[in-house]
Amino acid sequence: MSNNEEKEFNVGGRVDTALSGQYELKANNIIKEAWQLTLKNFWSFSPTIIVLIILQLAIFIIALKMQLGDPSVLFSLLDGSADEVQIQSIIQSVMVANFSYEIISAPLYAGVCLMAMSHATGFKTQTNHIFKGLQFTIPVMLVTIMSLVLQGLSGLLLPFLSLYLSMAFSNAVFLVCEKRVTPMRSLFLSLRAINKKILAVTPVYILILLMFFAAALFYGIGFIFVLPFFFHVKGIIYRDMFGIRMRVIQSGGSNTPPNNNNSSGNNDKKSQVFDA
Repeated sequence: MSNNEEKEFNVGGRVDTALSGQYELKANNIIKEAWQLTLKNFWSFSPTIIVLIILQLAIFIIALKMQLGDPSVLFSLLDGSADEVQIQSIIQSVMVANFSYEIISAPLYAGVCLMAMSHATGFKTQTNHIFKGLQFTIPVMLVTIMSLVLQGLSGLLLPFLSLYLSMAFSNAVFLVCEKRVTPMRSLFLSLRAINKKILAVTPVYILILLMFFAAALFYGIGFIFVLPFFFHVKGIIYRDMFGIRMRVIQSGGSNTPPNNNNSSGNNDKKSQVFDA
């Protein structure tokens, strides 16, 4: 007969405090914790990042090939042999391919986000957890489409407005998967919550932008650290803003929920509450 005891609790913030801004969020704490999580989970999380990149690249190439027929025409941009019509056609094809891969790979992206969220609550993950986002395929694709369209339209007015919306919508995928919020409402909630802590969040995302730029200068090698760091930042911000509902199944151990620094209690078995 099992003596397991099941308890639920919340880690981090809550939706009401996220919308009111009545909580503390510091940029230096986010950066420090994200870097610690990146190092702690490097060997287990990095393969997932590599899988995501490979799958996204494959989707992009297939989408581009469907648009251009022969992707080798891209080299005509480098040697200057393409005329104005060809240049416009190539640029349009690349934009469509980019839009397509972001939407198609959105459930996999969501899976990586959920893994980073798990790290932020003290749980370990495995590479196959990248597929946990597949059960949210439709809502995640919808929220991705809405986000990309709004960012694209705003970018036509002001380029920096597009970057702002990218940051403002950063919690939307988490809200869809963890809180089961509808796509449109998730964008609205994320926007409101980010605006309440815009001064704390903006420096973090500026740092990430600079890190992406630096990683690209070093032939992309740095992305192996930058990408996990980026996802961990997202997971930490979401945890501190909206909170994460957890379920702990305890067997003969302490009844105290795990904290963010030590997730492995003695003789306790733990699992997350969301069905991901």
